[in-house]
Amino acid sequence: MLTPGLVTITFRKFDRAKICAVAKKAGLPLLEWGGDIHVPPADPDAARDAVRLTAEAGLAVDTYGSYYFCTDEEDPDPIAGAAAILGAKNVRVWAGRLGSAASDSENRRMVADNLRRLSARAAKEGRTVSTEFHQNTLTDRYESAVRLAEEVAADNFRLYWQPNQFMDDEYNLSAVRAVSPYLSNVHVFTWSGRDKFPLSDGERMWRQYLEIIRDAPGDHGLFLEFVCDDTEDQLYRDAETLLSWLAKG
Repeated sequence: MLTPGLVTITFRKFDRAKICAVAKKAGLPLLEWGGDIHVPPADPDAARDAVRLTAEAGLAVDTYGSYYFCTDEEDPDPIAGAAAILGAKNVRVWAGRLGSAASDSENRRMVADNLRRLSARAAKEGRTVSTEFHQNTLTDRYESAVRLAEEVAADNFRLYWQPNQFMDDEYNLSAVRAVSPYLSNVHVFTWSGRDKFPLSDGERMWRQYLEIIRDAPGDHGLFLEFVCDDTEDQLYRDAETLLSWLAKG
């Protein structure tokens, strides 16, 4: 099943109540609550407030979008605690602070070990752990991301996916195919380099991506993340676009 949603950091300037109101109006039933502004890991009251507001809006918490980079210098306890209060099914983390080309074997081992430990802890609470698919981490290339999933080797460890706006269409199609066996959620946007465009501008490629994502095992949240001009109105237009694609199959 593919279900649309919103990453709350799309509008860091909005408070939690406004986020829920916007997501509800846009017809996006799932939320990925961000850990930098809306639900900081050391603020349990913020997490409880997010739970209340999400429920009152008739939405669901899917993911806690943390900024845990899986290094030995970081404490995962606050991340796990916030995810537990939220009742999140999934915790999004980052695969280190170095890109795959810059990472030596020791850095890969450290990141994989921390991911494995966090995944084991999350499994006891019925949660999955997923890495952001992002530059300057071990998931900056899909080959490295798949290798990382194999190194972690945990049943509840997953990979996010999003198109790499600095790579061509052929690369991105190869990427989503390669990560599909490990896929959790997808961050949805249309960018080219650092330029943002209406989601509808990417229809040709997104229809191809969605065909692959539909065949990937499990359920997947399709989370709108960032919008052209960072406006509320553009979010509504992008949500309408995404919902129309899902309705047409």
